[in-house]
Amino acid sequence: MSKPKVLAACTTAIGDTVLCTPALITLGRDFEVDVLVHQHRLPLLRHNPYLHRLYPYRNNPFFRLYLASVLSVNRYHRLLVMHANDDLMRLFPWLRYEKASSLQGWRNPRLKIDYLELDPTVHLVDRRIMLAEWAGARPLPGDRPMRVFLTPEELAQAEAWLEAKNLPRQEPRVGLVLGASHIFKRWPEDRFGMVARALMDQGVKVVILGGGHEVSLAKRAREAAGRDVAFGHQLDLRLLAAILARLDVLVTNDTGPLHLCQAVNTPVLGLFGPTDPFTIGPREAMHRVIKVPATCSPCLTKTCSDPRCMRAIETSRVLEVVEEMLAKPRFARGGEGRP
Repeated sequence: MSKPKVLAACTTAIGDTVLCTPALITLGRDFEVDVLVHQHRLPLLRHNPYLHRLYPYRNNPFFRLYLASVLSVNRYHRLLVMHANDDLMRLFPWLRYEKASSLQGWRNPRLKIDYLELDPTVHLVDRRIMLAEWAGARPLPGDRPMRVFLTPEELAQAEAWLEAKNLPRQEPRVGLVLGASHIFKRWPEDRFGMVARALMDQGVKVVILGGGHEVSLAKRAREAAGRDVAFGHQLDLRLLAAILARLDVLVTNDTGPLHLCQAVNTPVLGLFGPTDPFTIGPREAMHRVIKVPATCSPCLTKTCSDPRCMRAIETSRVLEVVEEMLAKPRFARGGEGRP
Protein backbone atom coordinates (compact mmCIF):
# COMPACT_ATOMS: atom_id res chain seq x y z
CA MET A 1 0.00 0.00 0.00
CA SER A 2 1.44 3.38 -1.01
CA LYS A 3 2.02 6.09 1.58
CA PRO A 4 0.02 9.34 1.59
CA LYS A 5 1.83 12.24 -0.05
CA VAL A 6 3.04 15.33 1.81
CA LEU A 7 4.54 18.51 0.37
CA ALA A 8 6.97 20.44 2.60
CA ALA A 9 8.27 23.93 1.84
CA CYS A 10 11.66 25.19 3.05
CA THR A 11 12.65 27.77 0.47
CA THR A 12 15.05 30.15 2.21
CA ALA A 13 18.63 30.08 3.55
CA ILE A 14 21.22 27.37 4.21
CA GLY A 15 20.62 27.22 7.94
CA ASP A 16 16.85 27.11 7.66
CA THR A 17 17.06 24.32 5.09
CA VAL A 18 19.31 22.21 7.33
CA LEU A 19 17.13 22.95 10.36
CA CYS A 20 14.24 21.32 8.46
CA THR A 21 16.00 17.97 8.04
CA PRO A 22 14.90 16.33 11.33
CA ALA A 23 11.23 17.08 10.56
CA LEU A 24 11.64 15.88 6.96
CA ILE A 25 13.12 12.60 8.20
CA THR A 26 10.25 12.23 10.69
CA LEU A 27 7.77 12.78 7.85
CA GLY A 28 9.60 10.40 5.53
CA ARG A 29 8.93 7.34 7.66
CA ASP A 30 5.14 7.76 7.40
CA PHE A 31 4.64 9.68 4.15
CA GLU A 32 5.92 10.05 0.62
CA VAL A 33 7.60 13.44 1.02
CA ASP A 34 8.11 15.98 -1.75
CA VAL A 35 10.05 19.13 -0.87
CA LEU A 36 9.97 22.63 -2.29
CA VAL A 37 13.48 23.94 -1.65
CA HIS A 38 15.39 27.00 -2.85
CA GLN A 39 17.26 26.11 -6.01
CA HIS A 40 20.63 27.03 -4.46
CA ARG A 41 20.01 24.95 -1.27
CA LEU A 42 18.64 21.87 -3.03
CA PRO A 43 22.04 20.07 -2.94
CA LEU A 44 21.79 19.92 0.86
CA LEU A 45 18.85 17.51 0.57
CA ARG A 46 20.28 15.24 -2.10
CA HIS A 47 20.84 11.57 -1.23
CA ASN A 48 18.37 11.84 1.66
CA PRO A 49 16.71 8.41 1.62
CA TYR A 50 13.62 9.73 3.45
CA LEU A 51 12.61 12.09 0.65
CA HIS A 52 10.75 11.24 -2.54
CA ARG A 53 11.31 14.23 -4.80
CA LEU A 54 12.95 17.65 -4.59
CA TYR A 55 11.45 20.60 -6.46
CA PRO A 56 13.76 23.63 -6.89
CA TYR A 57 12.09 26.93 -6.04
CA ARG A 58 12.84 30.35 -7.49
CA ASN A 59 11.06 33.42 -6.19
CA ASN A 60 9.68 34.83 -9.44
CA PRO A 61 6.22 34.64 -11.05
CA PHE A 62 7.33 32.75 -14.14
CA PHE A 63 8.94 29.96 -12.16
CA ARG A 64 5.92 29.76 -9.85
CA LEU A 65 3.72 29.30 -12.93
CA TYR A 66 5.99 26.46 -14.06
CA LEU A 67 5.83 24.85 -10.60
CA ALA A 68 2.05 25.19 -10.61
CA SER A 69 1.84 23.16 -13.82
CA VAL A 70 4.20 20.48 -12.44
CA LEU A 71 2.76 20.17 -8.93
CA SER A 72 -0.93 20.44 -9.81
CA VAL A 73 -0.95 16.81 -10.99
CA ASN A 74 -0.23 15.67 -7.41
CA ARG A 75 -2.77 15.37 -4.62
CA TYR A 76 -1.25 15.95 -1.20
CA HIS A 77 -2.57 14.83 2.17
CA ARG A 78 -0.87 17.80 3.86
CA LEU A 79 1.12 20.90 2.87
CA LEU A 80 3.63 22.06 5.51
CA VAL A 81 5.35 25.45 5.33
CA MET A 82 8.47 25.11 7.46
CA HIS A 83 10.16 28.30 6.32
CA ALA A 84 9.40 30.43 3.26
CA ASN A 85 8.95 33.94 1.94
CA ASP A 86 5.41 35.28 1.77
CA ASP A 87 5.40 35.13 -2.04
CA LEU A 88 5.23 31.35 -1.86
CA MET A 89 1.55 31.65 -0.92
CA ARG A 90 0.84 32.75 -4.50
CA LEU A 91 1.54 29.19 -5.56
CA PHE A 92 -1.04 27.63 -3.20
CA PRO A 93 -4.21 28.21 -5.30
CA TRP A 94 -2.72 25.93 -7.95
CA LEU A 95 -1.93 23.06 -5.57
CA ARG A 96 -4.20 20.21 -4.52
CA TYR A 97 -4.03 19.40 -0.79
CA GLU A 98 -6.44 18.61 2.01
CA LYS A 99 -4.98 20.93 4.66
CA ALA A 100 -1.97 23.21 5.08
CA SER A 101 -0.18 24.64 8.09
CA SER A 102 2.69 27.05 8.66
CA LEU A 103 4.93 28.13 11.52
CA GLN A 104 5.18 31.78 10.50
CA GLY A 105 1.79 33.28 11.04
CA TRP A 106 0.06 32.41 7.77
CA ARG A 107 -3.67 31.84 8.14
CA ASN A 108 -6.04 31.77 5.16
CA PRO A 109 -9.33 29.83 5.46
CA ARG A 110 -10.03 30.09 1.73
CA LEU A 111 -6.74 28.31 0.98
CA LYS A 112 -7.17 25.94 3.96
CA ILE A 113 -4.01 27.27 5.58
CA ASP A 114 -3.77 27.35 9.36
CA TYR A 115 -1.08 28.79 11.62
CA LEU A 116 0.39 26.28 14.05
CA GLU A 117 1.08 28.56 16.99
CA LEU A 118 3.83 27.11 19.17
CA ASP A 119 5.91 28.32 22.10
CA PRO A 120 8.63 30.55 20.55
CA THR A 121 11.10 29.53 23.27
CA VAL A 122 11.09 25.93 21.98
CA HIS A 123 14.04 25.05 19.75
CA LEU A 124 13.28 25.54 16.07
CA VAL A 125 14.08 21.91 15.25
CA ASP A 126 11.48 20.77 17.77
CA ARG A 127 8.88 23.20 16.44
CA ARG A 128 9.32 21.80 12.94
CA ILE A 129 9.02 18.25 14.26
CA MET A 130 5.76 19.35 15.93
CA LEU A 131 4.61 20.53 12.51
CA ALA A 132 5.38 17.04 11.19
CA GLU A 133 3.30 15.62 14.06
CA TRP A 134 0.43 17.89 13.03
CA ALA A 135 0.55 16.19 9.61
CA GLY A 136 0.30 12.77 11.27
CA ALA A 137 3.95 11.73 11.50
CA ARG A 138 5.20 9.86 14.54
CA PRO A 139 8.57 11.25 15.73
CA LEU A 140 11.13 9.05 17.44
CA PRO A 141 13.52 10.12 20.24
CA GLY A 142 16.47 10.07 17.84
CA ASP A 143 14.93 12.47 15.32
CA ARG A 144 16.39 15.69 16.73
CA PRO A 145 19.84 15.81 15.08
CA MET A 146 20.11 17.57 11.72
CA ARG A 147 21.53 15.44 8.92
CA VAL A 148 23.06 15.90 5.49
CA PHE A 149 23.84 12.62 3.73
CA LEU A 150 27.30 12.56 2.13
CA THR A 151 28.71 9.88 -0.13
CA PRO A 152 32.14 8.23 0.34
CA GLU A 153 33.21 9.86 -2.92
CA GLU A 154 32.33 13.32 -1.60
CA LEU A 155 34.27 12.72 1.62
CA ALA A 156 37.27 11.56 -0.41
CA GLN A 157 37.04 14.70 -2.55
CA ALA A 158 37.03 16.85 0.59
CA GLU A 159 40.03 14.98 1.96
CA ALA A 160 41.94 15.64 -1.26
CA TRP A 161 40.95 19.33 -1.15
CA LEU A 162 42.25 19.68 2.41
CA GLU A 163 45.49 17.86 1.58
CA ALA A 164 46.02 20.22 -1.35
CA LYS A 165 45.59 23.18 1.03
CA ASN A 166 48.35 21.75 3.26
CA LEU A 167 45.94 20.50 5.90
CA PRO A 168 47.06 16.85 6.25
CA ARG A 169 44.98 14.32 8.13
CA GLN A 170 47.77 13.73 10.65
CA GLU A 171 47.34 17.20 12.19
CA PRO A 172 44.31 18.67 13.98
CA ARG A 173 42.13 20.74 11.64
CA VAL A 174 40.08 23.77 12.67
CA GLY A 175 37.79 25.73 10.38
CA LEU A 176 36.77 29.36 10.87
CA VAL A 177 33.65 31.02 9.43
CA LEU A 178 33.91 34.81 9.69
CA GLY A 179 30.76 35.98 7.94
CA ALA A 180 27.06 36.14 8.76
CA SER A 181 23.96 37.50 7.07
CA HIS A 182 24.11 40.68 9.18
CA ILE A 183 26.88 42.50 11.00
CA PHE A 184 25.18 42.20 14.41
CA LYS A 185 26.00 38.47 14.31
CA ARG A 186 29.68 38.88 13.40
CA TRP A 187 32.65 38.50 15.72
CA PRO A 188 35.50 40.78 14.55
CA GLU A 189 37.66 39.20 11.84
CA ASP A 190 40.91 40.34 13.46
CA ARG A 191 40.03 38.27 16.54
CA PHE A 192 39.45 35.24 14.35
CA GLY A 193 42.94 35.96 13.03
CA MET A 194 44.40 36.00 16.53
CA VAL A 195 42.75 32.64 17.27
CA ALA A 196 44.18 31.27 14.02
CA ARG A 197 47.69 32.46 14.95
CA ALA A 198 47.56 30.90 18.42
CA LEU A 199 46.29 27.59 17.06
CA MET A 200 48.83 27.46 14.24
CA ASP A 201 51.61 28.14 16.77
CA GLN A 202 50.47 24.92 18.48
CA GLY A 203 50.66 22.91 15.25
CA VAL A 204 46.94 23.05 14.44
CA LYS A 205 45.99 23.45 10.78
CA VAL A 206 43.48 26.25 10.13
CA VAL A 207 41.26 27.02 7.15
CA ILE A 208 38.91 29.99 6.70
CA LEU A 209 35.65 29.10 4.92
CA GLY A 210 32.89 31.30 3.58
CA GLY A 211 31.06 32.84 0.67
CA GLY A 212 32.71 34.70 -2.18
CA HIS A 213 31.68 38.05 -0.69
CA GLU A 214 33.59 37.22 2.52
CA VAL A 215 37.09 37.04 1.02
CA SER A 216 37.89 40.54 2.29
CA LEU A 217 37.10 39.40 5.85
CA ALA A 218 39.43 36.43 5.40
CA LYS A 219 42.24 38.65 4.15
CA ARG A 220 41.95 40.91 7.19
CA ALA A 221 41.93 37.87 9.48
CA ARG A 222 45.04 36.49 7.77
CA GLU A 223 46.74 39.87 8.18
CA ALA A 224 45.92 39.82 11.91
CA ALA A 225 47.20 36.23 12.14
CA GLY A 226 50.50 37.06 10.48
CA ARG A 227 50.37 33.52 9.08
CA ASP A 228 49.55 31.98 5.71
CA VAL A 229 46.07 30.76 6.67
CA ALA A 230 44.35 28.62 4.02
CA PHE A 231 41.16 29.94 2.37
CA GLY A 232 38.12 28.18 0.93
CA HIS A 233 35.41 30.46 -0.45
CA GLN A 234 32.39 30.12 -2.74
CA LEU A 235 32.57 26.32 -2.57
CA ASP A 236 29.93 23.98 -3.90
CA LEU A 237 27.56 23.25 -1.00
CA ARG A 238 28.17 19.51 -1.10
CA LEU A 239 31.93 20.05 -1.06
CA LEU A 240 31.61 22.53 1.81
CA ALA A 241 29.58 20.00 3.80
CA ALA A 242 32.15 17.28 3.14
CA ILE A 243 35.03 19.58 4.15
CA LEU A 244 33.22 20.40 7.39
CA ALA A 245 32.83 16.66 7.95
CA ARG A 246 36.61 16.21 7.77
CA LEU A 247 37.43 18.95 10.31
CA ASP A 248 37.99 18.43 14.02
CA VAL A 249 36.32 21.67 15.12
CA LEU A 250 34.55 24.59 13.43
CA VAL A 251 34.43 28.07 15.02
CA THR A 252 31.65 30.16 13.53
CA ASN A 253 29.21 32.99 13.96
CA ASP A 254 25.46 32.31 13.93
CA THR A 255 25.22 31.53 10.21
CA GLY A 256 24.54 28.65 7.81
CA PRO A 257 27.73 26.61 8.39
CA LEU A 258 26.91 26.53 12.13
CA HIS A 259 23.96 24.27 11.30
CA LEU A 260 25.60 22.48 8.39
CA CYS A 261 28.51 21.44 10.60
CA GLN A 262 26.14 19.80 13.09
CA ALA A 263 24.45 17.98 10.22
CA VAL A 264 27.73 16.24 9.30
CA ASN A 265 28.55 15.38 12.92
CA THR A 266 31.55 17.69 13.44
CA PRO A 267 31.97 19.59 16.74
CA VAL A 268 31.13 23.28 16.37
CA LEU A 269 31.75 26.28 18.59
CA GLY A 270 29.03 28.88 17.95
CA LEU A 271 29.57 32.54 18.83
CA PHE A 272 26.31 34.26 19.80
CA GLY A 273 25.43 37.83 20.68
CA PRO A 274 21.82 39.02 20.29
CA THR A 275 20.50 35.80 18.72
CA ASP A 276 19.30 33.00 20.97
CA PRO A 277 21.28 29.72 20.99
CA PHE A 278 18.54 28.08 23.07
CA THR A 279 16.09 28.27 20.17
CA ILE A 280 18.45 27.91 17.20
CA GLY A 281 21.88 26.84 18.47
CA PRO A 282 23.60 23.45 18.75
CA ARG A 283 22.43 21.02 21.42
CA GLU A 284 24.47 17.81 21.18
CA ALA A 285 27.13 17.36 23.86
CA MET A 286 30.06 17.59 21.42
CA HIS A 287 29.16 21.21 20.53
CA ARG A 288 29.81 24.39 22.50
CA VAL A 289 28.38 27.91 22.57
CA ILE A 290 29.79 31.22 23.79
CA LYS A 291 26.94 33.64 24.39
CA VAL A 292 27.06 37.29 25.42
CA PRO A 293 24.02 39.46 26.16
CA ALA A 294 22.84 42.10 23.71
CA THR A 295 24.33 45.53 24.49
CA CYS A 296 21.42 47.60 23.16
CA SER A 297 17.86 47.39 24.42
CA PRO A 298 16.03 46.81 22.23
CA CYS A 299 18.58 45.14 19.97
CA LEU A 300 18.98 47.02 16.67
CA THR A 301 19.30 43.70 14.76
CA LYS A 302 19.50 44.38 11.01
CA THR A 303 20.02 48.12 11.47
CA CYS A 304 23.06 47.62 13.70
CA SER A 305 26.32 49.07 12.37
CA ASP A 306 28.49 48.54 15.45
CA PRO A 307 28.02 45.14 17.17
CA ARG A 308 29.61 46.01 20.51
CA CYS A 309 28.04 42.93 22.10
CA MET A 310 29.99 40.60 19.80
CA ARG A 311 33.22 42.39 20.72
CA ALA A 312 32.52 41.39 24.34
CA ILE A 313 33.46 37.80 23.38
CA GLU A 314 37.10 37.53 24.44
CA THR A 315 39.69 35.98 22.16
CA SER A 316 41.23 34.12 25.09
CA ARG A 317 37.88 32.50 25.89
CA VAL A 318 37.35 31.32 22.32
CA LEU A 319 40.84 29.87 22.21
CA GLU A 320 40.35 28.15 25.58
CA VAL A 321 37.14 26.45 24.42
CA VAL A 322 38.65 25.35 21.08
CA GLU A 323 41.60 23.80 22.89
CA GLU A 324 39.20 21.94 25.20
CA MET A 325 37.29 20.62 22.21
CA LEU A 326 40.45 19.51 20.42
CA ALA A 327 41.55 17.63 23.54
CA LYS A 328 38.52 15.34 23.28
CA PRO A 329 38.88 12.37 20.92
CA ARG A 330 36.56 12.28 17.93
CA PHE A 331 34.23 9.34 18.50
CA ALA A 332 32.61 9.68 15.05
CA ARG A 333 33.93 11.22 11.90
CA GLY A 334 31.32 13.38 10.16
CA GLY A 335 29.33 11.62 7.45
CA GLU A 336 30.58 8.16 8.44
CA GLY A 337 28.57 5.64 10.38
CA ARG A 338 25.35 7.62 9.98
CA PRO A 339 22.48 6.13 8.00
